[in-house]
Amino acid sequence: MPPTGGGDPGFVTVVGETRLVFPDYAGNNHFNTIGNLVLDPRAGFLFVDFETGSLLQLTGRATIDWDSGAVARVAGARRLVMFDIEEVVELPAALPLRWDADADSVRTLRLVEKVRETEDVTSFVFEARDGGPLPGFEAGQHLPIELAIPGRTEPVRRTYSLSGSPNDYRYRISVKREPHGLASRFLHDHVEPGAFINARRPSGDFVLSCEACPIALVSAGVGVTPMVSMLHALAAGDGARPVVFVHGARDGAHHALANEVRDLAARHAGIRLHTAYSQPRPEDEIGKDFDSDGRIDGVLLDRLVVDPEAQYFLCGPTRFMANVQTELERRGVPAEHIHTESFGPAG
Repeated sequence: MPPTGGGDPGFVTVVGETRLVFPDYAGNNHFNTIGNLVLDPRAGFLFVDFETGSLLQLTGRATIDWDSGAVARVAGARRLVMFDIEEVVELPAALPLRWDADADSVRTLRLVEKVRETEDVTSFVFEARDGGPLPGFEAGQHLPIELAIPGRTEPVRRTYSLSGSPNDYRYRISVKREPHGLASRFLHDHVEPGAFINARRPSGDFVLSCEACPIALVSAGVGVTPMVSMLHALAAGDGARPVVFVHGARDGAHHALANEVRDLAARHAGIRLHTAYSQPRPEDEIGKDFDSDGRIDGVLLDRLVVDPEAQYFLCGPTRFMANVQTELERRGVPAEHIHTESFGPAG
C-alpha cells in the first residue's frame, strides 16, 4: 500500500486489540492510495524502530471513514483509515544502522591494535585521538562508526557490537569480513594501526537487564561479539549467579575469541561453556575445542539451562535467533526473558 501521509509522533492510534486508526492528510491531491484501498482493501504496514533497528510488519484490511464526526475531530484530516490487523511479524534488530538522539556527538578515534581472530574475523581496538577518556558503555552495546571510503561522497556508517570489557578504557569491535560488505572489506583491507575514524557514543539497549538472575548467553558466528563483552562484565562480578555461555561456530578456524572466553570461564566457577561446531574439522578435538556436533537448538538449551528464571540473550543471524526464540517459547520460556540482537546486513 503506498503511503497516505505522515504526522506527528502518535498519529497512528490503537483503538482495539486488532485495530489501528490514522488520519489521511492532503498530499499531492492524487487519490492513488485511497483508490487502491477502495478497489482492494488488503494492506500492509511497516513500523521502523530507528533506535533498536527492529521492524514490525502488519498485514490486514483497511476501510475508509470519509466524513464522520471522528474525522472532524482530527485537525487537518481529510478522512480516517481504519486498519484491522490479521497478521503480525516482528523482526527484532533487523537493521544494521541505528539512530539515537542521545548519540549525536562525533569523536575521532585512533586505531591502536588490529588482531586477526579467525580466518574472517578481525578485532580493531581504538583509543581517543587526543588521548582523553572515552565515554563508557554497557556490555552488549554497539559502536556507531563512520568510514571515509575513497570514491564515496558521504561517510559510510555502520554499527558494530563492542566486544571488549566495559571496564576497559578503549573500544574494541570484532568484525567479520563479508565478501560483498563495503565497510567490513575496507576495515579489513585498508584500515591499519595509526588510522583515524569517526565514531559516535556507544548506544543500544541490548544489555544485561537484571542484577542477580541466572544468565544464558547464546550466540552463533560473529554474534559472539556482544556476548564476550557481557561475559567480561559478568566475570567482573562476585560470581554468585550462574552463567551459561553457549556458542555455535562452523569449526575451530571460525571460532572467534575462543581462547578469551575459555580464560574468563576458567577463572570463575559460576560460568559454564558449551560450544557446538556445525562442521568440525578433523583436527578439532571434541571435549577440548568443542562440546557437541551440530547446531544450537531448543533441545540443547533445555538441557544446559535448568533454571526457569534464566534470562536469555541471543545474538546471531536472524533465522538462528528466530528459530531459537520460537523453541524457547514453546518450552515455556516467557517472551520477556528472551532478548535478541542481530548483526549487520548478513543477519
